Amino acid sequence: MRLDRDYLVWRLKRPFRRARMKLRTLARIARYGRVPSGGWGEGWRVLVFRYRDGAREELHVLAPVKGDDFDWERLRIHVRGAPWPAYEHEAGKRTGVMAWAGHHTFVVAGDDPPQRLSMGKLVPGEFGGGVDRGLLLVAVREARL
Repeated sequence: MRLDRDYLVWRLKRPFRRARMKLRTLARIARYGRVPSGGWGEGWRVLVFRYRDGAREELHVLAPVKGDDFDWERLRIHVRGAPWPAYEHEAGKRTGVMAWAGHHTFVVAGDDPPQRLSMGKLVPGEFGGGVDRGLLLVAVREARL
């Protein structure tokens, strides 16, 4: 059996990383909740983002969702000029609009410059983006159209 230092470090690194990843996942689930088994369903949802710059401000964005990802076909239609559906805004919350250019989705909110979104799955606590101000997805809610 090999017992040199490099071998022991190599053997301990993987279980340590896996345990650390599992703890991060459990912490995220405890804080933001689980993604439903079938994803978020299909249709319009309100994505609730929180700014990462220390502001406790929330940003609500209407987005077409299919499972745990964006509905790219529906998004393409609305970004190219079809009218967005009207939905009930939550009073006192900042709202943004989704946009798409090239291979990038982004959110435009008020006076802020466009904030790019990642191309990952819609998992609260992991999905986000931002260029000037970081955005973190904290919830996905049913849209009241």
